[in-house]
Amino acid sequence: MRRWKPQPSSRLWVAVALLTLALAGTITMFAQIGIALARPPADWEINLGLYGQILIGLAMLLAAGIFAYRVAAALTLAYGVDRNGFYIFWLGNRAVVPLAQIESVEVGVGMREGAGSLARSIGYYHGSVRLPEGKVVQRFTSVPLAQSLILHTPGDSFAISPADAETFVQELEQRRRIGVILQLSSGIEVGRAFFYAFWEDRVVRVALLTAVGLSLLLMGWLAAIYPGMPAMIDLRTDAEGVALALRPRHQMIFLPLAAVAILLINTGFGLSLYSRTPAGARLLQIASALAQILFAVAILTIVL
Repeated sequence: MRRWKPQPSSRLWVAVALLTLALAGTITMFAQIGIALARPPADWEINLGLYGQILIGLAMLLAAGIFAYRVAAALTLAYGVDRNGFYIFWLGNRAVVPLAQIESVEVGVGMREGAGSLARSIGYYHGSVRLPEGKVVQRFTSVPLAQSLILHTPGDSFAISPADAETFVQELEQRRRIGVILQLSSGIEVGRAFFYAFWEDRVVRVALLTAVGLSLLLMGWLAAIYPGMPAMIDLRTDAEGVALALRPRHQMIFLPLAAVAILLINTGFGLSLYSRTPAGARLLQIASALAQILFAVAILTIVL
């Protein structure tokens, strides 16, 4: 099989620059949080300001992860052609297009890139767009559609940008004239490195988003009321409501942190179990959401 790298593009460097900025912002924000929490727990100044810094730090960390993924995808993007099919490679994934299904190849389409395409052009153009005539184009190209090669099939079309487009087209046409010796099935063969099946599971996504949302709300509410809490709080009471265990208020912070730890542990187990027992992985994520509710009830009971 012969492979082609995509045409060089400044979009890769834009992605690298965004990744660098996101990493710098993440390091700076968490360094400030670390300084604030470097003192003894009893002296922690927990408030909405610190919570806001944590949210910003987490958002920058998420952005850094997204940009790192786009940079890695752009660096591993490649095209291949053999006797039976055309292939697109990125991050261990492979899109398969049987040669017998390729109806025509044209250079570019007259379509203006919309504002929504900016987010999907980091590193390279990816995702699907619909042409005015209704045709769906799957983009795996480092240049705009007007400069890309468009491979048309009875289903979707594919926008690509091999570095030596003329040689690529010649190779593709030669392979098509020779004829195939093995019928392939079109589709995308996903790699295992990023656990795509787990993240694309609807039950898993809903449970994880619910758990994360509840965790953030709980920590935000606790940060808002923390300055007004007494230095010592009742963690245990008897049947008559008499305090049995007075503890420093900073120990309240460990309850939502324990809930976050359960969320992370269940996510890790879910990633490892999903390929064998998807139902078990889903139940773990649902349990994570329920754990956030239970910890919230516990904190409300103590505070109120």
